[in-house]
Amino acid sequence: MCAVVLAMAAADARATQPPGVVIAEGWRRGRPVRIELVNVGRAWLEKRAAKRFLAMRDAAAADGIELGIRSGFRTFEQQRWLYRLWREGWGSKAARPGHSNHQLGRAADIYLDQGVFAWLRVNARRFGFRRTVASEPWHWETR
Repeated sequence: MCAVVLAMAAADARATQPPGVVIAEGWRRGRPVRIELVNVGRAWLEKRAAKRFLAMRDAAAADGIELGIRSGFRTFEQQRWLYRLWREGWGSKAARPGHSNHQLGRAADIYLDQGVFAWLRVNARRFGFRRTVASEPWHWETR
């Protein structure tokens, strides 16, 4: 998400939201929905997903594993761009704009190495995360 848009949304939300929560327009089944986002390192996640991810990150750290998010929430425009690139033969498969769980802030593309992937395969479900795209071992989602 563009830093300027997030800064503006954060300023608008300060009066009514807990610190760090930003109201944004997400998308579910092609329709816009209001979601609450929280910054998690270098990405934004929906508030409940962020809480789950942070608990999972802490548990992984206790086991000597470092979890980091490469991509979280995406705006409609960002998803449209990724979808267009994929249709033109570039990049990874991307859902149609308005139909990606990234646009709900519930999907996280996690930095992977063999240790991280092995840890996630064993432990991610305890925190409500599951791998939903067989061809993308880095893509994990929560409901």
